[in-house]
Amino acid sequence: MGKALKIIFDAKKSIEVEKNYIVDNFLSEKENMGYSIVRTHLNGKHPYMKNIKSNRTYFLLNGNAQFYIDDEIITLNSGEMLVIPKNTKYAFKGNFDSILVDCPAFNSNNDVIYNEQIED
Repeated sequence: MGKALKIIFDAKKSIEVEKNYIVDNFLSEKENMGYSIVRTHLNGKHPYMKNIKSNRTYFLLNGNAQFYIDDEIITLNSGEMLVIPKNTKYAFKGNFDSILVDCPAFNSNNDVIYNEQIED
């Protein structure tokens, strides 16, 4: 039987990984739970990307976001969730806070970031 984990937010551990995109790591690959959880904040846009190993679930805590997947724009509002399958190229923009779950756990070697941006 596994041990329960209590996860506490620590603002000092916030990292701006892209311009206007802040990530707070809650549960990482090192905890060996099989998935990872981060809190994200975006006020702007994130370039196209994909993760070649992990399915990603975004749960919007507040605000709204537009996700660009193939020829579709999916709008998420506070309280809504979006699951993006591995190997799916996507981009997003908005002003929101979300919980992001990667399964299996996030590993930066599996992220592919494109130079391609969302058009305004």
